Amino acid sequence: MKTRCDYVDTPYGQVHLRTAGKRSDAIPLVLLHQTASHSAMYESIMDDLGEHTWCVAPDTPGYGGTPHPDEAGDIAHYARVIRAALKALGIDRCWLFGHHTGASIAVQMLTDEPELAEKLILSGPPYLTQEQIEAIIPKVCPVRLESDGSHFMDVWTRIRSKAPDAPVELTHREAVSNLQVGPRYLEAYTAVFEHDFAGQLADIETETLVMAGEQDTIRGSLEPAYNVLKNGSIRVLPVGGTYICDTHPELIIEQLSSFFELPEA
Repeated sequence: MKTRCDYVDTPYGQVHLRTAGKRSDAIPLVLLHQTASHSAMYESIMDDLGEHTWCVAPDTPGYGGTPHPDEAGDIAHYARVIRAALKALGIDRCWLFGHHTGASIAVQMLTDEPELAEKLILSGPPYLTQEQIEAIIPKVCPVRLESDGSHFMDVWTRIRSKAPDAPVELTHREAVSNLQVGPRYLEAYTAVFEHDFAGQLADIETETLVMAGEQDTIRGSLEPAYNVLKNGSIRVLPVGGTYICDTHPELIIEQLSSFFELPEA
């Protein structure tokens, strides 16, 4: 089931998203992406699961095809915009999956509206200590536009170093995504660093699975996130890092299908 791209109108402006599958009485699956990627990271997963359920993957404001907000965004604003996009699609209840930044946004959405998700999966949950944040900051410096074009190679090198064995097509897509955001690249990272992820996660009543690939850059956050869950489970995937949704979609599909009890085609 091939994905399609579309825009929906919200009180905050247009939101770009990808969908796969057909609307039905079944609960839809909503997928929230990491920074500075966009909904394209879910295409392989949606091509498969679109045969089983309706899949929706919106682009966070400022990333992919969704325009930047006028001011610097924060997680609460991202959550409001994405929730508005889901309302425009008539979605009042869903299965909810978030990876990295998407996990922060998912937690905020459930904090704002606890009944939104039937179940929740957080992949690479950013349950970060101040020490971890300080270690990440030098690696996520904003793109500085240089007249000699050297920033192109700087971005390529940074992305490639995160996943040196990834297909070159994936590195290219992610490098382009980073370059597209340009000087505002850092905004979503800052939003995550300032978000009360730990406090909000501890208050969530929804059944939640936290998981990460063994090579995820924030693999160390998994157990601390699990320890505060009221109704949770934990899974460490044997392989996969930051780009696990692209490099090992079969592992993500397996977890989504099982935990969300997705209907068979």
